[in-house]
Amino acid sequence: MKRKLLPCAALALVAGSLPPSGCTEPAPPVANEAQQWLERMVEATQTLNYEGTFIYVQGPHIEAMRIVHGHGPDGERQRLFSLNGPPREVVVANNSIICRLPKQQATFANGNATHSPFPLSIPREIGRLESHYQFEVLGEDRIAGLNARVIAIKPRDAWRFGYRLWLDQRHAMVLRSALLDDRGQPLEQLMFTDLQVKPQIDEAAFQSPSLPEGASPARPNEAQALPPVGESVQDSAWRVEQLPAGFVKVLHNRFAGSAGRHPMEHLVFADGLATISVFLEKLNGDPALLQGASQLGSMNAFGRAVDGYQVLVVGEVPAATVQRIAAAIQRDSEATAK
Repeated sequence: MKRKLLPCAALALVAGSLPPSGCTEPAPPVANEAQQWLERMVEATQTLNYEGTFIYVQGPHIEAMRIVHGHGPDGERQRLFSLNGPPREVVVANNSIICRLPKQQATFANGNATHSPFPLSIPREIGRLESHYQFEVLGEDRIAGLNARVIAIKPRDAWRFGYRLWLDQRHAMVLRSALLDDRGQPLEQLMFTDLQVKPQIDEAAFQSPSLPEGASPARPNEAQALPPVGESVQDSAWRVEQLPAGFVKVLHNRFAGSAGRHPMEHLVFADGLATISVFLEKLNGDPALLQGASQLGSMNAFGRAVDGYQVLVVGEVPAATVQRIAAAIQRDSEATAK
């Protein structure tokens, strides 16, 4: 088996390319100040033209990033690139995410990607989250020279993490965010050092200086998709007996195997804010990639072998959540997946 499960899992989570709209229950009206601020934040993140520099901290890892975001008649565009370490960048345009690494480029298309993956995937209808999160205005602060309102998103149970957000008083843009564990300690943090909201973004800001001389940036419909989007699964041998409260399945795709490789299934479960990916691939006699728990910063993973398949569950959720889902996955050996 090719060892590609973990990179796929990491990309799916970091890119945040899946919409939180899988929760389809009607949303109650906005009821308090904190919800109003979050609604404004979602609108600002998607529709404003802005660029800035921020610092991302996850455990001992510190990274400086530059972001450029534009919104116009052709939809949303966003460029995110590193300022330290090896050159890396992610370009988001409508339904595609282009990842550029040294000597490598891949496009991950997703027809359901209807929102910006930065900085936090929150549904427009904030009331959808109320059953499992509560919102609170904590006060005021100052970030990147701008006055900010501090908002808390607190989980109502132990199946999910909480957040603290610092929103620009004028535009409601996120100036700082922190993902918090069950003790309220930060697992990862992001903070702008400068942010400018502009009437429009110069086209040159979306160009990549790291491309070879004379080359032009690949557009989403021109770059080769690796891996392919996959086909939606209507009939599968895999079942999840019982999910943690609030999580529902929002995606189930099957990727055709390359030469000498079996197809892989990818399931995604979400509660409207937290997203969990499940990868299922036949071991074909190879040892399991992961048996038991693993953690990388805010990301928890749990793996087990089931009927000769690797089951890998990954998400920015507590360890108990991914373990619960991994334990609930069963395969009907008599079923024939189509």
